[in-house]
Amino acid sequence: MNRKKKRHTDSEKQELISSLVIMNDAMFEVMCEDPLFIEELLQTIFNNAELKIKPDSLIAQKSIRNLAGRSIRMDAYVIGEEDNVFNIEIQRSMNCNHVKRVRFHASVITANNSEPGDSFDHVQTLCIIYISEFDIFRKGRTIYHAQNTILETGSVVDNGLTEIYVNTEIKDGSKISDLMTLFQKKQLTVADKDKFPNTYNKFTHVKNSIKEDGYMKDEFAAFVRREGIYEAIETYDECGLDQKETIERIMKRYDLTREQAEQYYSDVFIVS
Repeated sequence: MNRKKKRHTDSEKQELISSLVIMNDAMFEVMCEDPLFIEELLQTIFNNAELKIKPDSLIAQKSIRNLAGRSIRMDAYVIGEEDNVFNIEIQRSMNCNHVKRVRFHASVITANNSEPGDSFDHVQTLCIIYISEFDIFRKGRTIYHAQNTILETGSVVDNGLTEIYVNTEIKDGSKISDLMTLFQKKQLTVADKDKFPNTYNKFTHVKNSIKEDGYMKDEFAAFVRREGIYEAIETYDECGLDQKETIERIMKRYDLTREQAEQYYSDVFIVS
């Protein structure tokens, strides 16, 4: 039986593009190609206009293969001027233990950035920034900072790891909240540009480029589909489905051949 690849019509592509917001995986990946956007995001989260990154270190969708276990694929990875590492993740659905996911990312990144014989004094400072569409801790805050503490004294134990949880749900009038509001908007305004110029410029450029360039429109529609498949694979894995069942499900859901489904799976996980 021959299988036909389902194609989007022009109107479907346009509708898809118009609905894109920064919190979409596909849009966020393209946004993360711009060091100025990432720098503005970090400056806002840390409330530090002097914070700078190393532009050449920025990688969107960086994968780290873990031969001894599960691998990770990061939404954005960048190194600051002071050699501290930032991993930025976005999450739209409540389909896993988010805090343990952050912990796992931190362990894999730390191990990957270390060499045999390195002194522990030289372990890089790492910050995981986890941006979600919901208030993970349900305490009514836009941002939460998590670090190890001594229970008996309340003192912070600085082991070089900081976890920052930001959400788009809580509106508290802060600058971070204002930026998170932009992450959910389909179109940005002049007022948005005045407050977050780099975010505005990149988002508007991407949207306009897609609308005006037919090839880019097709490419972006395919890109969105691919990211949706990757996200589905990760979700099935987090729900406990094995490789065989995951492949069967994405074949049916996305009208894929077995060979195509297996390739998508191997893009996400090492298949032995």
